[in-house]
Amino acid sequence: MSNCGDHEATRWSRLAQLHEGDAAAGWDWFIRRYRGYVVAVLRRFGIRATELDAATEDFWSYLFESRAIARAHRDGRFRSFLSGVVRNYARRWRRLAGEGQDEVVDAALVPAGEPQELHLWAGQMLQLGLVRLRAENCDHEQALRWFYGLAGEVGGVDAERLSGTEIAHRLGRTPNAMHQLLFRARRGLRECIVKEVAMTVESSPELRDEASILLGAIASVRPGLVDARESTA
Repeated sequence: MSNCGDHEATRWSRLAQLHEGDAAAGWDWFIRRYRGYVVAVLRRFGIRATELDAATEDFWSYLFESRAIARAHRDGRFRSFLSGVVRNYARRWRRLAGEGQDEVVDAALVPAGEPQELHLWAGQMLQLGLVRLRAENCDHEQALRWFYGLAGEVGGVDAERLSGTEIAHRLGRTPNAMHQLLFRARRGLRECIVKEVAMTVESSPELRDEASILLGAIASVRPGLVDARESTA
């Protein structure tokens, strides 16, 4: 399998380097990795569709100029940190636009009563896991997208789900081989998601806890896609 070199390991120490020396490559990587999540959170907090692209691009300047990453507490969860920064920026954007600071919650993004930002972050890890899986086995990634109707971005609209028989036809497999492929693809995706989660935490105990939370969030929305009960050790 590919070692997915584009997904080089990063921790808080790596993120702190975004403000050191020639950080252009680091910022390019950071923006590509988290843009989908930032867009989804800005949308959730009421940034209009007509302003979403401009607000998203301006956010990176805000993040750099505020030195939020360099000043962040390293003992916190990265997802909580980034969520808070985007949330504060969205309020600032709306305040400057004269729209007030009330939070706008799009209930269609996640099931009613669920922690919305957790589900958006879980969706981000799912998308990154799918990108990693595609680098390892493109048929596995494509089969899962078709079989579960997975959207191509965080908070995106799901596509129509295809049957195993239709997917087998498209991939040139027999129906029996398709069952085995989907089984291996789900297991591979789970492993890829855990690897992506590992890029945001510092220790093995924290990884087990964080992976369990996020896999559980994905499983609650996508039954059968990942097995949240499996060990993450």
